[in-house]
Amino acid sequence: MRRNKYFYGAAVIGAILLVGASQTALAHGGATGVVKERMDLMSSIGDRMKVIAAMVKGEKSFDAETVADKAGEIAEHGPKVAPTFHEKNLDEPSEALPAIWTDWDKFEGLTQDLTREAEKLAATAKDGDKRAVMVQFVKLGKVCSACHTDYRKKKDH
Repeated sequence: MRRNKYFYGAAVIGAILLVGASQTALAHGGATGVVKERMDLMSSIGDRMKVIAAMVKGEKSFDAETVADKAGEIAEHGPKVAPTFHEKNLDEPSEALPAIWTDWDKFEGLTQDLTREAEKLAATAKDGDKRAVMVQFVKLGKVCSACHTDYRKKKDH
């Protein structure tokens, strides 16, 4: 039962990533300047999350070293997120909501949480325990989800 809880949590995160990825490709069309920079950064983070999600969900063979590497790359990207939002730019095709700038401290805190949880995932993966990786991956995914829920425009499906 406990295993299923983490599996389903990872599956939900994986589904969010896949929907976001398909729409990201369309959304980036025409983006320039800081909007394109931050969209590219977020896509890069999402690409790494998808690699890990595939292993956590059993779609690909689990490779602790790859998880550690991808999580480490996410952690390196974390501190780069907030600076791409310093310039308040909501020009289309930006997916950013004005709440980022009205609730800057919370937004910036989530970017710090992203870095911290990704670092924990990288460290956890080095131990090679897939179950522990699954648990930590869900925690990292919750940070992504919290930020997307509060600070990214809702997608039209």
